[in-house]
Amino acid sequence: MEFLQVLLAVFGGSAAALAVVGVLAKLLISQRLAQDLERLRSRLKVESDSLVESTKSKLKVEGDLLVESTKAELASRARLEDRKFEMEQIMRRYKGPLLHAVYDLQSRLYNILANRFFENYLTGGSPEQKHYVEHNTAFLIAQFFGWTEIIRQEVQFIEFAESEKTHQLSDIRDEIYSLWQTDRFNDPLMIWAGEQRGIGELMIERQGEKLTCKGYASFLRSFGAAQEQLMDRLTNAVLASAADQTTSHDRLRAVQNKLVDMLDVLDPENVRFRKDWRTKA
Repeated sequence: MEFLQVLLAVFGGSAAALAVVGVLAKLLISQRLAQDLERLRSRLKVESDSLVESTKSKLKVEGDLLVESTKAELASRARLEDRKFEMEQIMRRYKGPLLHAVYDLQSRLYNILANRFFENYLTGGSPEQKHYVEHNTAFLIAQFFGWTEIIRQEVQFIEFAESEKTHQLSDIRDEIYSLWQTDRFNDPLMIWAGEQRGIGELMIERQGEKLTCKGYASFLRSFGAAQEQLMDRLTNAVLASAADQTTSHDRLRAVQNKLVDMLDVLDPENVRFRKDWRTKA
């Protein structure tokens, strides 16, 4: 600016001087604008580069989080599928034996309740018939406890989301256990919860990696063994129940009805056992 003032003083403010000043002023302004523009461009580039790097870093973090979250979800699904598959394998392995144990026990209870099975063969039968009815009835009860205990042991370490069917079976099993141990029925055939578990454990045999339940012959060999007094207690309870003329067998009726409910869950299409073979007493 001082330079322009000196120039005006030299040229005396003439028109030529003014023209020169105007040109020089334009040049100075253009130069200043160019410098300002360059600085602006430089600043914008720095800010742009910083924004790009920040965005890239943020996207990378979010992307990594998304990848980890997806991996965790897939791993969780895989574990759930593994548990579901393992549960299906266990139920497939033991469904048949459990189904037969349930059917055999409910059938025996139905004959006791509806066809005077105790009166005909335990009270009034031959010694052989009495022996069979006493021990085989105890065996059928113990066999049911055995298979339910096997399934309980197999699945206790498996975490799984219970299906509706599994939930139904679990509820019915618990109701049957409660019916055996309750004291609200006036009959001798009451089996405590611990005895039910104990009888079930005594019925279990291991064949290699597979758990199975004792057959009738193996069950008969159990008697007299000190460690299997529960079996003697069970057969004595069967005898006492048969001999008690005052009982109406309401406990056995309630258990038999629940066993039929369990059959309906295990075999809803009546593939193994016809519908008319599972009548409630």
